[in-house]
Amino acid sequence: GLPLTFLLGFYVSLVVKRWWEQYCKLPWPDNIAIYLKGLVLGDSALLIRRTIIRYCILSYILCIRRLSVRLRKRFPTMEEIIRSGLIRPDEAMRIGDENSPQMYGSNWWMPLKWSAEILTKAQQDGSIKSAPGFNGLLNQVATFRSDLTGVATYGHIPVPLVYTQVVTLAVYTYFGVSLIGEQWLLDDEVDLYYPIFMTIKFLFFFGWLRVAETLYNPFGEDDEDFELNELLNRHFRVAMNIVEDKEDPPDLQKDMFWGQTEPELTDLYNKDMDNTADRDMEKKR
Repeated sequence: GLPLTFLLGFYVSLVVKRWWEQYCKLPWPDNIAIYLKGLVLGDSALLIRRTIIRYCILSYILCIRRLSVRLRKRFPTMEEIIRSGLIRPDEAMRIGDENSPQMYGSNWWMPLKWSAEILTKAQQDGSIKSAPGFNGLLNQVATFRSDLTGVATYGHIPVPLVYTQVVTLAVYTYFGVSLIGEQWLLDDEVDLYYPIFMTIKFLFFFGWLRVAETLYNPFGEDDEDFELNELLNRHFRVAMNIVEDKEDPPDLQKDMFWGQTEPELTDLYNKDMDNTADRDMEKKR
């Protein structure tokens, strides 16, 4: 059982590692939105900021929908994306129908290219006055593109099928042979009528294999898969709220720790619990 343990352990470790890294590589638009809010100023600043956020979310959908069953059902064609308001018909004509079956046949990178061009024009027009800030904005857009590429690469290059087949065959063969190999002979003195330890190994090994099968493709529709629709709604709502000019920040006021050389946070919960305990003790007296 030791070689099978190593074989299955390495396989499960690889699958879980890929599963977690794919989620960590999913880009969040919050950093881009904060950079845009702080650096893009002027009369057309709001239009620039909202357009770039829209383009980032559009690239997110066009890239991930090729991997995710949930997003592909929500946006099966460009018509649904147009109706959602994330893209105009003239922009959709430039990108194409996005139905190419080829691995690298998508133009999901094009809205990010437009974002870079909009930022460049904004700097030339004076909407972005800081040169280091302009460089930081371009780096944020490039990082967003790099993260999407990393997620797409995981989807295009899965775990080799032969590795999965070898592990599955090894587990089933091992327990198929064990059903016969671990039975008592007729001449043996039977000490244990039910194979308890064999059952425990069966549960652990098959449970391990089931974990790998469940996490193998995190872009499906199972309960353990990524809930990308909710995540996408969150990204769009939060990023648009960050770049908006709906209200001013709170007024600057001195906080309650003003003037303290060594400020400390008061643990109000423990303090209330101590006061309650003291009152209970007084009542008992």
